[in-house]
Amino acid sequence: MLELKHLKTMLALERGGNLASAADLLFVSQSALSHQLKELESRIGERLFERKSEPLRFTASGLTLLNLAREVVPRVNKVEAEIKSGAQATEELRIGIECHACFQWLLPAITEFNRRYPDVSVDLQGENLFDGITELERQSLDLLFTDDRVAAEGLEYEALGDFELVLVMGLQDELAEQSFIQPEDLKNRRLLTYPVPLSKLDLFRQFLQPAKCHPQSVKTVANSSVMLQMVAAGLGVAAVPDWLVKDFDRQQLLCSRPLGQQGLRKTLYGAYQPANRQKIQEFLPVVRSNFRQLLTSQPVSSEKTPQSI
Repeated sequence: MLELKHLKTMLALERGGNLASAADLLFVSQSALSHQLKELESRIGERLFERKSEPLRFTASGLTLLNLAREVVPRVNKVEAEIKSGAQATEELRIGIECHACFQWLLPAITEFNRRYPDVSVDLQGENLFDGITELERQSLDLLFTDDRVAAEGLEYEALGDFELVLVMGLQDELAEQSFIQPEDLKNRRLLTYPVPLSKLDLFRQFLQPAKCHPQSVKTVANSSVMLQMVAAGLGVAAVPDWLVKDFDRQQLLCSRPLGQQGLRKTLYGAYQPANRQKIQEFLPVVRSNFRQLLTSQPVSSEKTPQSI
């Protein structure tokens, strides 16, 4: 049903902000783009954006498709670049991540880095790791993105930016009436999490376990977009980085609240061995720029009055 051109169209709509600008970015006429979008909406049976909105406002279905485009298109671009470069790539940068939500900013950073340094082949290892530090120490990785700064001999950490872990819930959820979330608020809740051992999740380690609280049930969801759609539908609550809910924030499809009165704040790091510093120092500025764009585009409110997102 979906084609790559549809995903590229969604990215162009986001970047352009309206049909005319998106058509220019895609080098097609506005009427041709409008026809393509109507055909796609007819296929899926849903509208993708609100008509006559300026700037363009995506519907929930449109946001789901947009998030898919953010994940898929950079991967396709990366593979195309690798095929074109062929045997010309002379250096490899092996990257690991301990964060399911990181694809939103990491894959675009990889695409940009590939354009700047075509002779460096970037390899995303295993996509998500449970013990990336061990992989670094074994030299199976050159660079690890993590929010856990573990004391390990021979490793260097470079801070990329700070973020806040927030709880997201549907607009009609009674928790939306609170200014912040307490551990006991989750006792009778269905918690949606990524497929990671609970002992590795900050929500459990730093928030629930110290208070000896546990949610009523836990359901794992591998895809961030699906998880947020389930939350919006009232099928559970989830703890996610504040920047992940940016688009849902703009569309007022969800509510987010701090975990605890002071919030649960984290720092994202790039960890690596000193021997790999030279090639990593070329990559990290690109990553830092992409990550901080997300941070500055959606500050998390610390006000005590409830705020719908």
